[in-house]
Amino acid sequence: MHTGIILAGGKSSRMGEDKSLINSNVERLANEMRKAGCDRIIVMCGSKDRAELFDEECVADSKESLAESLLDLIAKIRGTIQLAPCDAYLADSILFSKIRGVPTDDYGNRQPLLARLSDNSPLTSSEKISEMFKKIPSCEGGIKARNTNTPEELMEIQSYLN
Repeated sequence: MHTGIILAGGKSSRMGEDKSLINSNVERLANEMRKAGCDRIIVMCGSKDRAELFDEECVADSKESLAESLLDLIAKIRGTIQLAPCDAYLADSILFSKIRGVPTDDYGNRQPLLARLSDNSPLTSSEKISEMFKKIPSCEGGIKARNTNTPEELMEIQSYLN
């Protein structure tokens, strides 16, 4: 089984709005993940009250930190897991199909929330995402692996979408 997990937990203080609702990106990511072979899509929606925002299967965070909640969810899934943050506005089925580990974006930054994992991937228990994925090898992701945290970054990314 190939499961896609989309991280869409809430508002971003730097963005000033809920990134998961911009450009209907959760729905778009779910469709791109299906094209890349995911037969199950789960949205980590943060809190139970956010589940109504998404059409996909939703799971509320189970722990205090995102890393701990993600590790808890991953432990319950067998097979391959493809992660995607809701702010990966350029990620598509081509990117998802070629990821083998933690992709690096066009700036050379590791993007662990776009990782592909198997049920025996060596994840580290931690409250920090970067620590959790430190044993997973990097792979090329390029510009499609870039995430967006500010309105200025979103404007730049949108120029690639047009």
